[in-house]
Amino acid sequence: MNFPYGEWIIFFITLVTFIEKRISRWFFLKLAKVWLLGKLFEVVLASESVWHYHYARMAVMLFVGGYAWKRTRRKFWPLILTSFALGVEILFQVNDPGVLPFSSLIFALALASVAWLTAKSYWGTALALIGSVLLNQGFERVVYEGILRHVDLPDPFIWNFGVIFLTVWAGLRLGWRTYYQEAKALPVFDSANDQDLK
Repeated sequence: MNFPYGEWIIFFITLVTFIEKRISRWFFLKLAKVWLLGKLFEVVLASESVWHYHYARMAVMLFVGGYAWKRTRRKFWPLILTSFALGVEILFQVNDPGVLPFSSLIFALALASVAWLTAKSYWGTALALIGSVLLNQGFERVVYEGILRHVDLPDPFIWNFGVIFLTVWAGLRLGWRTYYQEAKALPVFDSANDQDLK
């Protein structure tokens, strides 16, 4: 996944929330500002080293991670267990690269499952995913030293998968909440009232 799906999703959600004047537009406008600041930082500090840091993505991850930190109760165990799962993926890819077909997708699904099962909430899962990726960048740096010629931090596949996963989850959650509120607002008629309507 070299195409920046995550950035485009965030951009279009920002546009939609701003045009529709939703309450969440301020969150997404701040998110866009943070991304632009990170992109500026990325352009200013461009280097030709093996380690290619995507500062815009890391800035977005830090912003959303801080937002999630305030809104979740279960912080440490989901973060530790998800970091452990991501560390297992890194070690597996270093020791046996290419053994499993679709290994990136399998490990991304496992990572999302571990985050979801341990956090049990949307913001807890977001914090576990984001925190584990940020924490494991140092681990990746040590493990991949001298092995690879180019490393993107954070990994583009994990970044795009995480944005798509959290966006789909938030959309389904919003759809369910809207459906539940509309179903609750519909009047309930008993059989006597139904006969009066006929």
